[in-house]
Amino acid sequence: MNSLWKTILDGLTYKDLAGKRQPRTYAVITGLILLLLLMAGGLAGLNRYLLMSKVQATPASVSLTAPVTETKEPTDTQPQGNVSTACPTDSADWSFSPTLISENHQVIQPACVYQGLEQTIAWALAVREGYSRTEATQQLGFTEMPMRQLEKVTIPSDADQLVDVPVSFIPPNPDFTEWRLNANGEPAVTYALRGCFRTSTVTGNRVEIWGGDYPAICIVVEDAENTHIVYSLNGHTYTSPATPVRSFLLFGYVSDGYWVWLGTQTEPKEEITDPQANASDRLTVATLGCKVVSEFSPPADAPLA
Repeated sequence: MNSLWKTILDGLTYKDLAGKRQPRTYAVITGLILLLLLMAGGLAGLNRYLLMSKVQATPASVSLTAPVTETKEPTDTQPQGNVSTACPTDSADWSFSPTLISENHQVIQPACVYQGLEQTIAWALAVREGYSRTEATQQLGFTEMPMRQLEKVTIPSDADQLVDVPVSFIPPNPDFTEWRLNANGEPAVTYALRGCFRTSTVTGNRVEIWGGDYPAICIVVEDAENTHIVYSLNGHTYTSPATPVRSFLLFGYVSDGYWVWLGTQTEPKEEITDPQANASDRLTVATLGCKVVSEFSPPADAPLA
């Protein structure tokens, strides 16, 4: 027995020059490994003991009834048109995303914001195609003509500058009617949204408001491919030849989903020489995120060429 113990002891230790026994290196490493295994086993045992203590404890009652949450109905009002009450009406809650057309021609999100704009654009298109101002106002649910007669409107230019552009306007007489027709007596006006922008600039911690009463403005292309215009007022009718022209209309946001027509830019006005190219341009704009407004049906008494 003593011989076995001495063999084990000599395998684990050695005598130094002073005659004292020192542990061999592998014996130290093996001892550390064993210590770590013992500690891990002890922690595992302790965790199991704590887990079983919770499992065997007195059970607690559990409620399976889901808490009741109160749902509030939207309180937004819509004094004009058919704008959804769930759509944010504060322009500060909108986001503006740039398009590939221009940094100044942006897309508004959420898209429901365009509902009020589409209604006002439809009014502008209706009065181009034989509806009197009064008829268009009543049929589209407005309490007044959705337009403001201004001399000029401030818009951003491609050179990152603000420019004041002069605008013209249609006759505001409530009984005045006009038809923009081609040679076949068919409606020949198409509108397409070009883009929108905020009328304020943030510099550092300062906000500069330069759009007056309209926190957002949208630019709409009017492609009038008519060859003549028929005017009517108080039973008198007048026909005038016309050159197909592309114009740019400005619409400003007021509040509560309500937009107004701010006028038509006096410049630029581009003569339409290739209707197919204009149609392709409108399609491109629509593909890049802007909406195209379809033609408005003219009234039944629209004159033919």
